Amino acid sequence: MPQSELEGKEYQKPEISAEGRAFLEARARRKRARGEDLPPIYQVLLGALAPQMNGSLEPLETSPPEPGAASEPRGSLQAEPGDRGPKALQALLDSLPPTREELQAHPPPPERMGNPLELADHLLARAEAEGTLPPLAERERRAYRLLLALGLERLARTLGPGRPLPRNLSQVVAFVPNDALRWALGLANSSFYRVIGSLKAKGLIAGGAWRTRATLRVKGAYRSGVYAAGSLYAVRLPHRTRRPRLEREDYAHPWRDLEGDVAAGKTAWGLVGESSSPPKEDLEVLTLLLAFSLPPSAKPKALAVDSPTALLRAKGGRRQRVEALARALAEEFRDPGSVRFYAHLLWGALRLEDYGLRQGALEVLAWAIGRVREAVATAEFSRRKVLRPGALLASLLKAEGLLDQIRQAPQWRVA
Repeated sequence: MPQSELEGKEYQKPEISAEGRAFLEARARRKRARGEDLPPIYQVLLGALAPQMNGSLEPLETSPPEPGAASEPRGSLQAEPGDRGPKALQALLDSLPPTREELQAHPPPPERMGNPLELADHLLARAEAEGTLPPLAERERRAYRLLLALGLERLARTLGPGRPLPRNLSQVVAFVPNDALRWALGLANSSFYRVIGSLKAKGLIAGGAWRTRATLRVKGAYRSGVYAAGSLYAVRLPHRTRRPRLEREDYAHPWRDLEGDVAAGKTAWGLVGESSSPPKEDLEVLTLLLAFSLPPSAKPKALAVDSPTALLRAKGGRRQRVEALARALAEEFRDPGSVRFYAHLLWGALRLEDYGLRQGALEVLAWAIGRVREAVATAEFSRRKVLRPGALLASLLKAEGLLDQIRQAPQWRVA
């Protein structure tokens, strides 16, 4: 532009765009993670961003230069009148989200499994603050809170003492007879099923009847058959948004010994007949409802992957074998929510073997499972615990390149 056109025009400092602001913040986070000092130009630019991010800071008073005073060189960095100084710059840096390196060096404390009712209240309060919990009536909130506490306590018993909640956990599964649950809530039959239907419509629970084979005395004679022993509920965590669902392994799990409960008189009808009203303490109600489900097995089932080629040689029943192995892995590693992940690994290794994409894929998978078993067994006698064996298994498979091959392989039929 000619000099004549520039004369008489006032220079205006351009505003920093959203892309430039994101770039500066990313650079500041990276410098801070490495322990390096910010260059002066970044300090000036970030200081100009401080008023936009934190309007509560007061601007520094600046006095006009005295006549005749020496001016700064044109190329030197000067603080603009709108800059907020080092305090505003530090406040801006503190407001930036932590980097991955900082999270790895100082991870946030995981949510521990304590009192299930208190944890349920904590999750409900968190969901209300985040706006992920739909509006609930008083009866609906009580039923949802009790089912959530039942699922959390069941998960705590499955994981074992000291294990935190899995980070990707979106739902829990609870088992309870409907008559006992209705008695605990103090609702009439029609009101109870209206509340359950409303919770299902709002995407907070999913339910179904759990049936088992048993021989029971019916009308004076013993009859063998399939009986409904209770109800299964998949309960969505309130701060999540994914709709809950019941999987096939949930129905296949032995939730209750119906014959033993009937022989001992531990039935929902017996519980309702003993007292007209439930206990006042919520923890006592929770204990009574948990008594209807079997405790998790303390001894894990043996996993038959010592000969990995057995799956490859088996021409029939592969689906049943893979499902059984996946459930056994999830139970052994106390990771009930990852049955589909273990089945995905087994099917992927079989696919690589069947179509010649990688020979020895099952041997690598068996080796990784053995390493995880050794780590879990060794951790019992040390201070460092293996909190997520599934994550360790995925890490070992990724280091061997098998996990990426399983994910990238075509989804050809191997069942």
